[in-house]
Amino acid sequence: MTNIYRTIDKSELEDFETECRANGLDPKEFELNEHDYIETPPNSSIYTPNAKVTITRTTNGAKKTYNTGNATHWVYDFAMDLKRGTFK
Repeated sequence: MTNIYRTIDKSELEDFETECRANGLDPKEFELNEHDYIETPPNSSIYTPNAKVTITRTTNGAKKTYNTGNATHWVYDFAMDLKRGTFK
């Protein structure tokens, strides 16, 4: 993963990779596409960036979109979806 993300930090990517491996999957099977970046509320004195990340499993095309940024838990939601078989 060589993308530059605006709301996803290195520790979240490491957690994402850990969750993939814990579920018997190679993180390289997934593509992360961060999009819809906004700062909410606009022109606020408090910097609160948010975006969405669409995760696609490249081997079968399964995909899902999660909220990222301030006060989100996209890695946990992704992990739960892996357990539910969303990406199989």
